[in-house]
Amino acid sequence: MKRFLFSLMAVVILSACTSNEDTTEESRVASEMHRGEVVYKQTCVGCHGVDLRGRGSSAKDLSNIGSEKSPEYVRSIIENGTRSMPSDLVTDEEDLNALIDWLMEQK
Repeated sequence: MKRFLFSLMAVVILSACTSNEDTTEESRVASEMHRGEVVYKQTCVGCHGVDLRGRGSSAKDLSNIGSEKSPEYVRSIIENGTRSMPSDLVTDEEDLNALIDWLMEQK
């Protein structure tokens, strides 16, 4: 019985250690990612794609948006939408600013 309890305790302790390392790794990766990129991946990637090149005929290619449009223009589109893009997809002001900053870096 003692061996069983010892084995069970060892498994529980090792499992806890492993999951903490995984969480730490995920946190490290997320902390290294630009906040705007995180917002993009949560909100925009479904239509504009991981590579920012758009999907289909309705989602605009954003891969060079930083050299093509102003931050004010991008803000207006995100806030007001267009024919194929709904408005107010990003409502948190800090997230919106981070997203615009990150998009402006895409050149």
